[in-house]
Amino acid sequence: MDSTHQRTAHMHGYLTGIRRAVDELSLTELAAVAELLEEVYLAGRTVFTCGNGGSAATASHFAVDLAKNTRQPGAAPMRVYSLVDHVPAITAWANDVGYESVFSGQLSGLAQEGDVLVGITTSGNSPNVLEALRLARELGVRTVGLLGPVADKAVALSDRWVKARAGSIEEQEDIHMMIAHILTRHMRDFVTARATEPALTAGRVR
Repeated sequence: MDSTHQRTAHMHGYLTGIRRAVDELSLTELAAVAELLEEVYLAGRTVFTCGNGGSAATASHFAVDLAKNTRQPGAAPMRVYSLVDHVPAITAWANDVGYESVFSGQLSGLAQEGDVLVGITTSGNSPNVLEALRLARELGVRTVGLLGPVADKAVALSDRWVKARAGSIEEQEDIHMMIAHILTRHMRDFVTARATEPALTAGRVR
């Protein structure tokens, strides 16, 4: 096999894994998360996101998409905050308390009962994400996990979750980004529908 065939064989294998993971994505799990985001929007509460590494990038991307790409004239905007983007706060909590507190430390001063935290972790074992999920439960904040195929610790702390049933971290992260886009498009449609209901929009808690 020449080098070109080796390269394309590897690429084909990766894409095959992605296709398999997409086919195994649970629409039941995804719909349950979408329903929770609808409830949070209607209540005027805030969505928080967090994750590490590639999952931090997904958390940031998801937050900006939900905050900006769901905006519709005549409808209240979604309230969204990414816990991964405040670098001074992250370094302060990591230096003074410990890296496991970089998200929970911020969340403790921002979150209110009825908000939701989306924790993204492919391993399901990230100490700082798990700590944020634990604190969220204590604060009455509902919890969502975007997880890999084996994530028992995170599942136990999540009210709703979606698993990326893929064989590698890269594939799992691709699926998480796809989930973020699916949920953003769903919420854009949901917000658009609310914009046609003036009484509901006007009565929404801010």
